[in-house]
Amino acid sequence: MEKTVKELSRYRFNTISEILYLYVLFLAMFLGIKSFGTDFGISPIDMGKNLEGFVVGYFIWTIMVMTYSGVAYGLTNDAARGTLEQLNMSGIKLSTIVTVRSFSDLLINLIVSGALLFIIIITTNYRFEIKVISILLPIFIGIFSILGIGLIFGGLALIFKKIQSLLNIVQYSLIAFIMVSPENKVIYNLLPFRPAADAVMISMRSGFSIVDFSIYDYGIMIGNSALYLSIGLFIFNKCVKVAKMKGLLGQY
Repeated sequence: MEKTVKELSRYRFNTISEILYLYVLFLAMFLGIKSFGTDFGISPIDMGKNLEGFVVGYFIWTIMVMTYSGVAYGLTNDAARGTLEQLNMSGIKLSTIVTVRSFSDLLINLIVSGALLFIIIITTNYRFEIKVISILLPIFIGIFSILGIGLIFGGLALIFKKIQSLLNIVQYSLIAFIMVSPENKVIYNLLPFRPAADAVMISMRSGFSIVDFSIYDYGIMIGNSALYLSIGLFIFNKCVKVAKMKGLLGQY
């Protein structure tokens, strides 16, 4: 946590630039959708509901992207700095170090995303009944599924080193996990982070609290995260073994 805060402070220009990038990207997409709806004669009421959902969806997407990309980019930076091999030689498993570091990054990212949401609400003039605990609980439960995906690509980064192009593709593919709604309930619940994203969306748009969700809802969220986190850890550990065998941890 201390390392995360110090890096954000030391490289404050990059930190501010990243927040501005996410805000400008939102503004371009928001105004584009609004203009598109007006040109096609969509009623203000229907458009308002769609834009409200878009604002909430973008907030969720920023948290997903920051968590997912933090793992892979963090390992790539470690390899470039020459600290990756040192981390791997410590008494703690590399997967544990990466997971804990990602969790620390998540806490900071939530603050950044919250500030971004506040700016977006002011810009768009949309008001939400924000219940902090009702929003944070589903995020903390569901974000481990995105962490699992991050571990998969983090493992690939150990072997192939430069996978930025693939990371960018997956980064924008995460939007589909929020927007797509398969009719098959099983497939719907298997989409990474989707059950938790729906809980956050309902909490922000309808004012639901944590007690309004059933045990089944929490079970689906926990099961979804456990599934992807387990797969991510398995693949990551396998990639670490391959990288060790090929002597890839000590070089970039």
